Amino acid sequence: MNKYFFMRKLKLSILSLAIAGLGFQNVLAQEAETTADVKTEQTVKPTVKFGGRIQYDFEFLNQEIDGADDYSVNGQEFRRVYLEAGGTIYKNIKYKVQIELAGGEIAYRDMYVKFTKLPGIGGDLAFGSMAEATGLDMATSSKYISFFERAMMTNTQNFRWNSGIHYSNFGILEGKLGLQMSYSFNGDHASGFVEKNLEEGAHFVARLTSPVYENKDKDQVVHVGVNYESRKRSDDPADYTLKFRTENHMGGKVEVGTMHPVYNNPLDPLEITDYETYFAGLETQKDLGFEVAANFGPLSFQGEYEIAGYNTVDEDYKVNGYYAAVTYFVTGDHRGYKKGAGSRVKPFSNFCIKDGDFGALELVARYSAMDFSDFRTGDDELKSVGNITAGFNWYLNSHARLMYNYVVTNYDQQDVNNMNGHLVRLAIDF
Repeated sequence: MNKYFFMRKLKLSILSLAIAGLGFQNVLAQEAETTADVKTEQTVKPTVKFGGRIQYDFEFLNQEIDGADDYSVNGQEFRRVYLEAGGTIYKNIKYKVQIELAGGEIAYRDMYVKFTKLPGIGGDLAFGSMAEATGLDMATSSKYISFFERAMMTNTQNFRWNSGIHYSNFGILEGKLGLQMSYSFNGDHASGFVEKNLEEGAHFVARLTSPVYENKDKDQVVHVGVNYESRKRSDDPADYTLKFRTENHMGGKVEVGTMHPVYNNPLDPLEITDYETYFAGLETQKDLGFEVAANFGPLSFQGEYEIAGYNTVDEDYKVNGYYAAVTYFVTGDHRGYKKGAGSRVKPFSNFCIKDGDFGALELVARYSAMDFSDFRTGDDELKSVGNITAGFNWYLNSHARLMYNYVVTNYDQQDVNNMNGHLVRLAIDF
């Protein structure tokens, strides 16, 4: 019996080796055939490129509070830590996988498959998670924005990314018109954008932009744009509170809703919770925004205005937001512009002590505000918030910079004083 099983195993082993040998010969034959006919048949070779960014911040915030201890934060954090991989599967099929690691947790950012150069209509069509096209500040990557944080008005959008279907085409009228559209869902980015109730509503976003004037030889461009958002929260009206930070990331949030604005921080001595939920029963949100920007060599301007409409069961409310910014390169460099957004700054020289090269120095200033007085009536309620920011960006090279912002936040509310902030960041991307 043992001899029988031994002979059987031996035969199976010989047969397996024979099949493997035939398979190996077949692979060699196919490779030889492919090599011989390389002009008529192409092998798909996906490409991959790895990258990421690190933004390391220090923030020093102080606010005097009448009749109580001052509110202050002296802190440091990794504001953004991204790792990403992307590339081309074959010809017009691209992909990107980007995750956020700041805060010690993994979250999705860009996560999509994209079909480029669509036949007939042109443009790109992507499926997955991408940044929604809700304005110039939002369209510009955090690698390229001139300030620590985007303007407050961008907080009317819950989150920069959303998952769904995205279309973009910047070649209309020979590049004089750009169109971006997306149809995205209610999934939460913290849970990987999982959405099990697609029938409960979705969001439509559209943006039209145009470089109405462009002279690349002189580094000049004038940009205009308009964007529209229509968001459906769910079939069942939801309680909703607009929350945002005042262009710092370590301070307390302002909440327009159930909590008293300004004093929504565990470190604050005052907390009032008896305010009405102003957005109770929120059904839809519709926003309309306008944008303009101009680069004239080292000098640039940028501004946006947005009207956010919140439609509830009982009443409609409106929030206005706007900002105006100016930047100037002392070293004569200029900001980048590509596909309706700011792009990489490429200094004329890279910082090097040995060679005596300084890099590029950009001075920045901005005023921004959010006004929600449309539904704030009491004398003791916060009507609006305004920010004045001044600072600089020192570009060591095209992938590394040191940033400084001094931010003064004014709260339009009785007995609430300004908040002052000193913000310092070292940022690299690779």
